[in-house]
Amino acid sequence: MSTPGRWSQLPLRTSLLLGILGLTAAVLTAAAVVSAAALHADLSGRIDHQLRGAAGLLLARGRHLFDGTGPGQELRAVMAPTDYVVEVRDPAGAITLLSGARSTPTVPLLGQVRAATVDPVTVESGSGRFRVVVVQVAGATVLVGLPLAPVEETIRQLVLIEALSAIVLLTVLAVLARLLVVRRLRPLEDITTTATAISAGEFDRRITTVAGERAARTEVGRLTSAVNGMLARIQAALFARARSEERLQRFVADASHELRTPLTSVRGYLHLLAAGVVTERDRPDVLRRLDDETARMGAIVDDLLYLARLDAEPALRSQSVDLTAVVRDSVADAIAVEPHRRISLDVPDPCIVTGDEDSLRQVMANLLANVRAHTPIDAPSTVTLHNRLDEARVEVADSGPGLEPPARDRMFDRFYRGDPGRSASGGSGLGLAIVAEVIRTHGGDVAAQSNPRGGLTVWFRLPRTDT
Repeated sequence: MSTPGRWSQLPLRTSLLLGILGLTAAVLTAAAVVSAAALHADLSGRIDHQLRGAAGLLLARGRHLFDGTGPGQELRAVMAPTDYVVEVRDPAGAITLLSGARSTPTVPLLGQVRAATVDPVTVESGSGRFRVVVVQVAGATVLVGLPLAPVEETIRQLVLIEALSAIVLLTVLAVLARLLVVRRLRPLEDITTTATAISAGEFDRRITTVAGERAARTEVGRLTSAVNGMLARIQAALFARARSEERLQRFVADASHELRTPLTSVRGYLHLLAAGVVTERDRPDVLRRLDDETARMGAIVDDLLYLARLDAEPALRSQSVDLTAVVRDSVADAIAVEPHRRISLDVPDPCIVTGDEDSLRQVMANLLANVRAHTPIDAPSTVTLHNRLDEARVEVADSGPGLEPPARDRMFDRFYRGDPGRSASGGSGLGLAIVAEVIRTHGGDVAAQSNPRGGLTVWFRLPRTDT
C-alpha cells in the first residue's frame, strides 16, 4: 500500500497532530540549518580577516621579521603565544614551524599549498583543518594559518542546543496541539455519535451547538448548525411521511367502506331485478334507488378526485377574487335549493382576496350544504363576512343542534360524521375536509365553535389583498 493510502487511513485527529508536528519540525530544521550556516560563515569570515591582516603584516615588515638564517626573534615573539600556525620555507627548502601552544599540525601544511596566495584556503592536517594564506617574504615562503577546530566546536554546540530545544519544543507542542485538536474536533465526534443514534431510530437527537457568536461562525460551528438543520428537516420529513402513510391507510379504509355500502345496495337491487322478484309497481322505486346510489358513488369519487388534486397540486390559481360576490352568490344558490330555509346575509362592500374563485365557491357551497344536512329547515342561519384590515373572515352560523367539542375537533377529517346515522343520508363525509384543504392552500385557517343560539358556527379567514 502506498504512503498516501496509509496516510488517508489515519484518524483525522492523528493526521492533524502529525501534520502540525511534521511541519514544525521541518521549520525548526530549516531554521537550524540556516543559523548554523550563517554562524559558520561569520566565524570563517573573521578568521579570513585575521589571516589577511597577518599576510599584510608579513609583506610590510618581512625583512625585519627574518634574520639571515630563518625566522627572526621578532616573528617568534609575535606568533608564539597565539593560535597562529606559521611555517617558513627557506630557499634551500628547509621548513621551520612556529605555532601557538594550542594548535600544532602533525604534518607540514606548506606541502598542500602549491602557490602563494593572499586569499585564505582550507587545508587538512592529521590534527584537523586549517585556514591558511601563503606569501613570499625575503626569498622565503611563509604560511600563516588558523585552526578551524574552534569554529567547528561552536557549530557542534549550536546544533546540539538547537536539537535539544527542538525536542523540548516539539514535546510541548504535541501536548498542546493534542488538547487543541481534541477540543476543536469534539463537535465532529458529536456528529458521529448523533448520526449513529439517528440510524438506530433516535430521530430527536441533535448536536451540541458551539457556544458564542464567534465560535458559531467557525467552520465547525457552521457545520454543526447545518447538520442540526438537516436533522430537523429529516425528522420533519419522516414525521410527515409517517403521518401521510397513516392518513393514507385510514383514508383508503374509509373510502373502501364508503364505496362498499352503495355498491352493496346496487348489487342487491340488480340481483332482485335479475331474479324477477321486483314487481312492476316497485320497479320505478328500485330504479330510483339505483340512481341515488350511483349518484352517491359519483359524488364520493368526485370529492376524492378533488382532494387528490389538492394533495398533488396544493398551489391553486392565484387571482384577485371579490369574496363579497362569492358569498352573496352562494347564499342565493342555497336559497334556490331550499326556498323555505331562512338564511340571513351580512356582507360589506367588495372584499378582495387573492385565490382561486372556483375553489372558494366550492368552500361556500360545502358549508351551506352542511347547514342543510344538519339543521331543520325552519332553523334560521346567518352568513357574515367581516372585512378587516389584514384579513377577511366568513362565518356561517346555524340554529341547529350543534356539536360536542370532541366532534368539533374531528369534523374537518375526511369521512368523519358526527352522527353515525348519517351513513346512508347521501353525504360523502368529504365536504368539510375539502373546505379545510382549500382554505389551507390559500394560507388561511378554518375552525368551528358553538354560538349563543345553541347551534354551530363554522368560520374561515383568508389574507386580504388591497386593490
